[in-house]
Amino acid sequence: MKLTFAVLFAGLAFAADAPYVSAGFLKIPAEVKLGPMSAVEVDRKGNTYVLHRGEPPLLAFDKDGKYKGGFGSGEFKVAHGLRADKDGNIWTTDNGFHIVRKFSPTGKVLATLGEKGVAGGDEKHFRAPDDLVFASNGDIYVADSGNGRIVHLNKSGQFVSQFGKKGKEKGQFATAHGLGIDSKDRIYVADRGNNRVQVFANSGEFLSVWDGFGNPFGLLVVGKQLLVSEGDVNKIFHFDLASGQIVNSWGDSQTLQLPHLMSTDRKGNLYVAEVNGKRVQIFRRK
Repeated sequence: MKLTFAVLFAGLAFAADAPYVSAGFLKIPAEVKLGPMSAVEVDRKGNTYVLHRGEPPLLAFDKDGKYKGGFGSGEFKVAHGLRADKDGNIWTTDNGFHIVRKFSPTGKVLATLGEKGVAGGDEKHFRAPDDLVFASNGDIYVADSGNGRIVHLNKSGQFVSQFGKKGKEKGQFATAHGLGIDSKDRIYVADRGNNRVQVFANSGEFLSVWDGFGNPFGLLVVGKQLLVSEGDVNKIFHFDLASGQIVNSWGDSQTLQLPHLMSTDRKGNLYVAEVNGKRVQIFRRK
């Protein structure tokens, strides 16, 4: 696979034991009016999608990194989360309009969950949803940050259950900001503001809390590790899934400019959306 990147290595610094090295940046056409870069997702076919707070807000690239076009103009207030389901459909969260949207790969809106512009905490509304993940059976978990809860939906988008509320106790959230999910369908929640990651069974049962590293922004399960982006100090932390212990960390303000949500491709390359950098940086494993 040949990737078309704008490669800029000057000033990039890595710890000697960092597991990744920069492979440059996803090349975004000059006609795109870039805003803060919120999320990136690589689907099962290798297509890459980018969500940012500019126009057009959703950008599509083929498996070689070639720009295919943008869509979603005028559809977002505060673009935030971005995920692809197993069928290649693109799901986004908008924490300004309080909705979750499902797009086809060509940009057609297939479904809207929640009520546009109307915040709420019942079974049919969200309040500033930030992220979502898919369970192995296709069910959807939404980080409904404004309500301090995780909403469990079936694969059709119908409400199943919820867990969590605003607070500092175990099972509560300051801001349920980012989500990760592993092969056992355990849910990892970036509890931004409480400086911790909380772990839950897919039923909502509290399992564990991981802290001692700073403030989590984005989460991504990669193999037997959970990657956590820490946007305040511009670092990526690696947690062992079995022990919950930090096994690696890397990055600094020269390497990363507020790392946010992340994705990987089938070759193991790591894609990081950088809010302040207004870019997607690609890292390859050493």
